[in-house]
Amino acid sequence: MSFQVGSACYPTELAAAAASASSMVGAVVSHAGSAYSVDVSGVTASSVAYTFTPISGGAPLVLVAPYTPQPCGLMGAADAVQLGWLVAGAWVTVYCVKFLARIVRDMSNDRGGDDGNA
Repeated sequence: MSFQVGSACYPTELAAAAASASSMVGAVVSHAGSAYSVDVSGVTASSVAYTFTPISGGAPLVLVAPYTPQPCGLMGAADAVQLGWLVAGAWVTVYCVKFLARIVRDMSNDRGGDDGNA
């Protein structure tokens, strides 16, 4: 099973957590009137440890946030093959209906009796 972060899927929970955490590195956030620079100090499959360093100086704060990876919902190769067969089946069906309609039309034109031999 793979796990999705943004528009990419990752093979393990740890890789997904690392990808999710990396999007926050270098961000500047504001809290209680102070600005903090965000860094990642540790990543596990179930949590991410963020370090908030005050831009104006001072002791950094560490926050360990729980992380729950989301299953990958993007289309894979198997999905693309299945969709391809569905599209091909639709085209074959349309071709068959047109072919049968042409046969029926040609048969009705042949029965008209208007061939000049009256």
